[in-house]
Amino acid sequence: MKAGILTIGDEIVAGFSVDTNSVWLAQELLRKGIVVATKASVGDDLEAIEEMLARWDRQLELVIATGGLGPTHDDVTKTAFCRYFNSDLQFDEEYWEVLVKRFQKRGYEIPASNRSQAEIPVKAETLPNPVGTAPGLKFQSGTTTFFVLPGVPTEMKAIMTDHLLPTLDDGEVVSWVTIRTTGIFESALAARLEPLVSSFKDVQVAYLPAYTGVDIRLRSATTGDKGRKMIESAAGKIETLVGDLTYGRNDVTLEEVVGRLLTEQQETLALAESCSGGLTASRVTDVPGSSAYMLGAVVAYGNAAKVGQLGVKPETLQAHGAVSEAAAREMAEGVKSVFGAHWGVATTGISGPSGGTPEKPVGLVYLAVAGPQRTVVKEARLVPHRLPHKAATAQAALNLLRLEIMHHA
Repeated sequence: MKAGILTIGDEIVAGFSVDTNSVWLAQELLRKGIVVATKASVGDDLEAIEEMLARWDRQLELVIATGGLGPTHDDVTKTAFCRYFNSDLQFDEEYWEVLVKRFQKRGYEIPASNRSQAEIPVKAETLPNPVGTAPGLKFQSGTTTFFVLPGVPTEMKAIMTDHLLPTLDDGEVVSWVTIRTTGIFESALAARLEPLVSSFKDVQVAYLPAYTGVDIRLRSATTGDKGRKMIESAAGKIETLVGDLTYGRNDVTLEEVVGRLLTEQQETLALAESCSGGLTASRVTDVPGSSAYMLGAVVAYGNAAKVGQLGVKPETLQAHGAVSEAAAREMAEGVKSVFGAHWGVATTGISGPSGGTPEKPVGLVYLAVAGPQRTVVKEARLVPHRLPHKAATAQAALNLLRLEIMHHA
C-alpha cells in the first residue's frame, strides 16, 4: 500500500512550527508495512489543499492529512475537503453536547466558535478524539482513502493509535531498526563501521547525526521474515563492533537507560549542574517512576552556590576556577553527600557565546561522576554554541553515568 502525508498550516509552511507529525506518521505506517511514497505541506489555503487532494486521488491508496480542524477563521481544512468531495455539513447535536460537557468539566463555558467542530461532513465518517475537540474524518474516493486529523500532535496520535491504525491492513512489513549511539562523531563512527557496512547485502544504512549522538538507521530491502532476520543480524554485528558507544534501539532515550540501570541496582542519584542549567535533571525526571531513584538536584550556577550548597572549597575555585577538573570533582562528591545518594553527577563548562579564553575556550566542559567506589572526571570539548552545548553536556553527563554504573555493576 502506498501512502501520502499532507500537513496543513501557514505556520508550518512559514517555518514557525516544526512538522513533527509527518515523521511520527511515517514511522507508525512503516510498522504496519505501509510505505509513505510522498509527503507535502501546504498553507491554510482552500485551493492549495484541493490541488493536493486532486493530485493524490486515485494515485495513492491512503492519504493522511493533519491540521486546520480548529474553530478559528484560519482553519479551512474541513471546508476544502467538503468542496472537493461535494459534501454538505450537518450539525451534530449529540457531539455538541459532548463538547459542552467537556468544557464544563474543566470549569469553562464553551465558546460559540466551537460549534463549527460539531459540524460534520455528510460524506465523512468520524473518528473520536479522546483528548481534543475536533474529531477525525474519513473520506472515500474510489481506491483512495482520505483521513483528516487534528494538527495538535497529542490529538493526532491519540486518534491514530486508538481508532485508525487498528483498522489498517498490514502490508508486507518492511523491517528496520535504529541503533542509538553517543560519544562519537559521525565521521569516526562511519569510518569504524565502513568495512562491515560494505559487506551487507540488501540492508540500507543511514547515519543520523545530532548534537547528542548519532543514530544508525538500518532498513531491509527485503520484506517479511527474511528481511527481519537480515536486519537483526546486521544490527547485532554493528552493536558488537561499536560496543559501549551504543545505548539502545529505536525510541529509547539515554535517561530511560540510566533509570533502568539505577532501578536494577536499587541505587539513587543526585545532580549538581552549572553550565547545563538543570537540563540533565529535567531529562532524568522526564522518565515516569524516576522518583524511585532521583533524590534531588542543585543548579549551582554561581560560585557562591557551589561553595554554600555543594561544599566546593573556595581555594579550589581560586586555584583552578569554576570550570576545572577539581571543581567538577568536588561538585559531584558534594551533591552525592548532601542528598545521601549512591551516585552524584556534576557538570561545569563554558556554553558561550562569551567567557572563553585560549586556555578554556567556549565549548569546554568537565563532567564528573562520584559513585560508590570512585569518582571519575572527564574533560570534553563540545559544540561551542550555547543551547546545543547545554544539550550535549546533559547527554555526555548521562552517558558517563551510564558507563560508570555498568562498570560498577
